[in-house]
Amino acid sequence: MSENTTHHVNESADKIVLKTSVKRGSGTRDQDKIDVKVKGDDPVDAADELRETLAALYRNGVARTLRETQPGEPDDE
Repeated sequence: MSENTTHHVNESADKIVLKTSVKRGSGTRDQDKIDVKVKGDDPVDAADELRETLAALYRNGVARTLRETQPGEPDDE
């Protein structure tokens, strides 16, 4: 009798994972938090990508938009 066996290998090609959280404000309702995660094979390249990603969030206004978003306000569409 033949037995069917399946093996799953879950391995990422990226060996370096960097995660960071950028938080502004200290009050319960006055906090902004952005989580960023980058992956790479080389630590220097991964660090550069993280730095570029954080800079792009601020340069493109994403962080400002999130900070200015208030609960209950209608979308500007």
